Amino acid sequence: MSPTKPLIVAGATGYGVWPDNSLEGARQCLAAPVDGIEIDVQMTADGRVVAHHDYWLKPDATRLEGRWLESRGPPLKTLTLDALRQYDVGALRPGSDYAARYPHRQPLDGVAIPTLEDLLDLLRAAPSPRRLFYIEIKTDPQDPAAAPDPDLVTNAVMDAVEAAGYADHTKIIAFDWSVLRRVRARAPTMATAHLTIPAALAVRVKPGPDGRSPWTDGVDVRDHGGSDLNAIKAHGGMEWSPYYTDVTEQTVAEASALGLKVGPWGLSRHADIQRMAALGVFSSTVSGPDWG
Repeated sequence: MSPTKPLIVAGATGYGVWPDNSLEGARQCLAAPVDGIEIDVQMTADGRVVAHHDYWLKPDATRLEGRWLESRGPPLKTLTLDALRQYDVGALRPGSDYAARYPHRQPLDGVAIPTLEDLLDLLRAAPSPRRLFYIEIKTDPQDPAAAPDPDLVTNAVMDAVEAAGYADHTKIIAFDWSVLRRVRARAPTMATAHLTIPAALAVRVKPGPDGRSPWTDGVDVRDHGGSDLNAIKAHGGMEWSPYYTDVTEQTVAEASALGLKVGPWGLSRHADIQRMAALGVFSSTVSGPDWG
């Protein structure tokens, strides 16, 4: 019996093809063969939730008055929405290493960082069927000074989603599991997914004073047989969302035994998308240009 075809979700509004976390990219995604759109969210100084991946503006992906930034821009949390919208994030600096990573990406001019409400309005106005909306709430327990406050940003995201009537089609995802605890406390039926740090990047995790990871909200994998999946289950999770190279036949079987869905991210190539499908994952978050 062939496995069920996984859902395909365009990561960061199809960042391999279009400007990431943009309204323009989201419009293109709605015409692409995808089941949903994923974004990352931050918060501005005046409390607006905006779609953007990093806590700062990248010099190789940001222009101001037509000129590329010479160095890393200010933290988003220090800028008002009006100030943030002066920056153009529609292209990558020609000749940069960043641009070389995304040879299929189409540069655009005049692309401002959108609010969560902008994207929700677009999704609500789109023709049926309604697309899924994966929202990664970006907080950082290792460097909280750079990141949004977890309570403020989580509540603001939930306020916007509920006001738009889009909760049934939204999934909240996060590396910081305390965000998912907050979501579950406010909306027990809201879909969530526990992101895990790729095995290759685990060395970057700075343990807290007690030697435990600050990302897992007190549910340390060492107390659960060294298994991320057991820890997610103990934290009340419903889905494991790993980097796709961490997904194997063994980990999928372990997740299934625990009643956890598997939703990998970071895919861009047809062969990898098909490999994940053959393993029986629930969904795949894909950058494009391949979608299946």
